[in-house]
Order: sequence, then structure tokens, then C-alpha cells
Amino acid sequence: MLIHECDQRSDEWWSLRIGIPTSSEFNKLLTSKGEASKSAENYALTLAGEVYANQGEIDKWGGNEYTARGTALEDKAVEYYEFLNDVQVERVGFITDDEKRMGYSPDGMVNPDGLIEVKCLKAENHIKAILFHKRNGRCPANYVMQPQGGMMITGRAWCDLIFYHPLLPFLVIRQEPDGDLHRALLMQIEHVEKQRDLTVAALRDGMDTTPPPSLGPATTLSEMNDQPPVF
Repeated sequence: MLIHECDQRSDEWWSLRIGIPTSSEFNKLLTSKGEASKSAENYALTLAGEVYANQGEIDKWGGNEYTARGTALEDKAVEYYEFLNDVQVERVGFITDDEKRMGYSPDGMVNPDGLIEVKCLKAENHIKAILFHKRNGRCPANYVMQPQGGMMITGRAWCDLIFYHPLLPFLVIRQEPDGDLHRALLMQIEHVEKQRDLTVAALRDGMDTTPPPSLGPATTLSEMNDQPPVF
């Protein structure tokens, strides 16, 4: 694990992300059930575009009123979490594995072995998350892969997923590493890297217009069980 000290969304932060899969996008690689996502092929093309243009997130999205609201509320969510749990959250810019093949921008690290991810959703989605957790005792599927990816990259033992709304109940869902998901995710990352590299080569060779091969068939957790993770 390599910790890169930089401000999130700074020029250095964008540069570190160029062409590598990042945990905030891991749901484009794998579903929470461990199956290959239908978005993986397009994600590989996006990464190839970043490498070719030498620019992180080639199609930068400025966000909307809800993303701006979430950013504004995140500090309050972290402060409340620190108060309730009597801990101090360390804010870091960007983390990669040792080979810089994949990256993660945590909302915070809790020493010695924890992470946090904060979701400040509009009221209806915040309530949906609360009700889903009450009924099922687990994290909603949309929010599984980012914490799992963060734990895989950092080696941390847990990640607290924090749902914060200033007028609604506070919810924290602790996730622990899922080795099966990690094995499946690593295989999908390898697939995407191969397609990214083939696409970059095609873009740099004006005479070669043959499209790169598509990703392989969906990979399930049962197919991963005999393959140990490689970090």
C-alpha cells in the first residue's frame, strides 16, 4: 500500500488516477454478487482514453446540487462519527497498491485498522438505505464495492459506511473484507487492464482500426474460490 499525500481533486490527485481502476468505480467491474458487470467493457475504454490523453477522468463531471451538498456535509458527518466513537479520523488524498495498478480515495482512515466511507444522500435515498438495512441486516448493494475495494487495496480490517443526513437518523454499517469478492474483483481488474492496453495500442496506431476483444464471460464467486488473491 502506498499513501500519496495530496488534496483530493487537485492536479496531483487527478494525475495519480490516470488509467487505473479506482474503488469508486469498482461497481463498473463487479456486482455485489461477484458477477462481472456489464459496464466493465465501457470502463476499460474510458481508462484507455485517460492513458491516451494523459489526463485523469477524461470526461470530468462537475457534479450537481446533490454532489455539492454531499461534499458540504461530509465534514459534519465525520465530526459526528468521531464524537460518537471517540476516535480520530485521518484524512488522506489517494492510496494505491504497491504496483500502482489500482487506487482508492478514502473519506478517512481510523487507526490502526479501519476506514470510513461517507454518503450524504438526499432524504428519500437516505431513508431507503435505513429501511433496507433494517429489513436485511446488510449494506444496500449499490454501496458494497467501494468499501470492499478500499479494504482490498489497503489491507484494512473493516470499513464503516456512514449515512448522514442532518435531519434524519444516523446510520453506520460496518463492512469486513470479503475474500471471494476480492478474488473476483482482481480477475476483473486484470481483464480491464488488458482491454485498456489493447485499446491504447489501437489508438496510437492509426492504421489499426480492429477493435480490441471484449471482456470474457461473467465471472462468479464460485469460479474464484480456487484462485488466491494477488496483491
